[in-house]
Amino acid sequence: MAINNHFLVPFLMGQRRDGLGRVRELDAHAWEIVTVADFTETDIADANEKLRRMGKIYALLSESVKTAVIGGQVPVSIAGDCVSTLGVLGGLQKAGKTPDRILWLDAHGDFHTWETTQTKYLGGMPLAMLVGRGDRRKEERDATASFLDAIGVRPFPEEKIILSDGRDLDPGEKEAIINSKIIRCSIADISRHLDPDESLYLHFDTDVIDAETEMPALKYHVKQGPGYAEICALFKSLRDRNIVAISVSAWHEEKDLDNKAAIACLKLLKELE
Repeated sequence: MAINNHFLVPFLMGQRRDGLGRVRELDAHAWEIVTVADFTETDIADANEKLRRMGKIYALLSESVKTAVIGGQVPVSIAGDCVSTLGVLGGLQKAGKTPDRILWLDAHGDFHTWETTQTKYLGGMPLAMLVGRGDRRKEERDATASFLDAIGVRPFPEEKIILSDGRDLDPGEKEAIINSKIIRCSIADISRHLDPDESLYLHFDTDVIDAETEMPALKYHVKQGPGYAEICALFKSLRDRNIVAISVSAWHEEKDLDNKAAIACLKLLKELE
């Protein structure tokens, strides 16, 4: 029996986004839906409840990734947010395949902590969580540590992460990245920081692309970034790398009624095959 390695996670910050399921109708791969049946709400106000739900969802994703990796497959995940990376990394670690390097493609830094955030938006924190930067609110429990424990993921070394291109950084977040060991570079300079012998986990937030024509339903368009063709060329150049996992933070599926963004993303993923 073939082991599945394509996973759809129809949630954004723990909130249901069933429209991502349309990917199954657009692609030849058999996509497995990673879900919790009781989690049906599409709008949740409380950040702690979102974190609790994401802990359960991404714990399930980590187990699916582990199974795929042990079965000799390269897991590919599409989810509604970048926090899903913690589930993917956790699965790789559980399978004994911790990557040598993570390439994080994103217009944003995702490097806020509770100490730096002004919006309290959890979607701005996953890269900080991934490297083990904790919940620094004074005299409160460390919700971040509890979240990581629920998933079963261990912190990843900052110096083994490449952030490209991270062109839209908030105050506090920018300083945190500058003072970290994370490598930050342009899309054109990525190859300079990759060793051909390294295993690579590729995370791709679709909003890294400045491509309103090809992908009009992206969540957060940021001007002056790489175009669709530039990302396509990058993915072609990565074909021969030892990629051990791929994850995607998706578009606004509820606005992608013609599936234009979904189809464009799937075409990019095919460049890695």
